[in-house]
Amino acid sequence: MFLACCCGEYPLKCFYMDKAKSEYFSISDKAFDFQSPYRENLQRIREAGFTHLHLSHAWTRPEVLTEEECQKLEEDLRATGIQVLDVHGCHPKNTNTWSPTKEARDKAIRLLRHRLRLTKRLGGDAMVYHVPWNVEMTPQIVDLFIQGLKEVEEDARDLGLSIALENHYREDGDRQALEAAFATFDESYIGFTFDPGHALISGNTDWLLSNCAPRLQILHLNDNDSQEDLHWNPYKEEGQAKWSAIEDFVRKSQYRKPIQLEVQWRQDLHPTHEAFLRSAREAAGRFASSVAG
Repeated sequence: MFLACCCGEYPLKCFYMDKAKSEYFSISDKAFDFQSPYRENLQRIREAGFTHLHLSHAWTRPEVLTEEECQKLEEDLRATGIQVLDVHGCHPKNTNTWSPTKEARDKAIRLLRHRLRLTKRLGGDAMVYHVPWNVEMTPQIVDLFIQGLKEVEEDARDLGLSIALENHYREDGDRQALEAAFATFDESYIGFTFDPGHALISGNTDWLLSNCAPRLQILHLNDNDSQEDLHWNPYKEEGQAKWSAIEDFVRKSQYRKPIQLEVQWRQDLHPTHEAFLRSAREAAGRFASSVAG
């Protein structure tokens, strides 16, 4: 069986992982060297051993990508052989589905719809969207969040995509938003993105691991010191993530896609971008081997 994407036609197994053995690994473009062209970065991750990309490009920009920009992404992906696994939704400043003004909420919905179409166009199967993290949680915030998901449900289903809600910095934001969304929508539309770095900051790791495995669709694997969102590679000695528990969480879930990292290059830890990517690939391989058992 084959899936068509912007890079051509690829075996389905490129997108769905055999837990016994995985040859496929994914990394977010947040790991890129932003002083270098996008295509050069794609080539570097390919040379480091990554086959797939979590596309976050322009995720904080308040405007949609132009047709020219979309075509350039397609060309760069095709030239390097990297495939898009999934895509990050947009969260510009003060523009979210739970924003206080209708104007801001409507803009967030337009961006969300655009990002869903981009996900389909580039061959991904799901799109990340954050749960509320930058406001005090109230019933009204939860209602606005759920209403936003209702507004784009038909769009996502028509495209054959799901939205995978990502845990963030607030314990109450995670629990209230995820519980409400899981109670309102089935798993074919609403899934879960797990970010262990965010979970360290919210103090919510155990609850997320206990309650979200059936919905797991996207991984944002990274580590930190539990104080700042540092996006370290997994298994860093100073990191605080509970990797054994996270491995078990993924092992028991229905997740079958390539193991995916959302990490960032820091020259104080890795003198060269290439060395950082090699370390990231080693961490991804270690995680995949542990999950496979």
